[in-house]
Amino acid sequence: MADKQPTSVKIAGSDAAILAESDLFQLSCGVYGCTSNCCTKSAPIILNPYEIAQICRESRISYEDLLDIVETDRAKGFPLVMLPRDPSCYFWTGRGCRIYGARPLACRLFPLGRVFDNGRSHIVLPELNVCSGLAPAPSTNTVADYLRAQDTSTLVQMADCWIEFVNDVELLQLPDKPVTSVAFHMLVYSPDTPPSVGPSDETLSPEARFTLRLATARDQLPQFLHLQKK
Repeated sequence: MADKQPTSVKIAGSDAAILAESDLFQLSCGVYGCTSNCCTKSAPIILNPYEIAQICRESRISYEDLLDIVETDRAKGFPLVMLPRDPSCYFWTGRGCRIYGARPLACRLFPLGRVFDNGRSHIVLPELNVCSGLAPAPSTNTVADYLRAQDTSTLVQMADCWIEFVNDVELLQLPDKPVTSVAFHMLVYSPDTPPSVGPSDETLSPEARFTLRLATARDQLPQFLHLQKK
């Protein structure tokens, strides 16, 4: 007998309903603001290097300037870069998002979310995500339709690459010290540094540059931090 699939998972102590791509889902979203917490009064969005590169290119700012906008921290030694949304996202204006074309995956999914539980990826509807645009009586639109409309495919692929990288690097038992943050900002997060040690091909796609950067960081981080690979 096959294991019964869970119908919900816990996120920050609250339930999040697991959705299938065939589930009906309809959202009406305006650009002039509402009572939802997608762009304001909500937790920071943790950014991966692909999203950072997209944001820097769309907003035409350097990574150094972006560091004046985002928040940084370390979780068990792993450096994080986060986009604050309280009281509102830096890129939000009363007329919409200034980097809409480069908005992170979390923004594209909202009010949905994506979590990993027991080795599986789930699309979920967290209780914490307050959205006044959810239609009370969905039409024939589905979760899959919404994901396609939000152009999530590439960002999901890049997010999966990032999760794999994070899992690998966490095995190094990173020291919870400033030098770790320096290494990550230089080798991993900054799109202003070359993605590889040697000459890099300037014609590479953003996706290829991202995966090359992660491959380089896998090799260089242990040397930079004097760690032993396991």
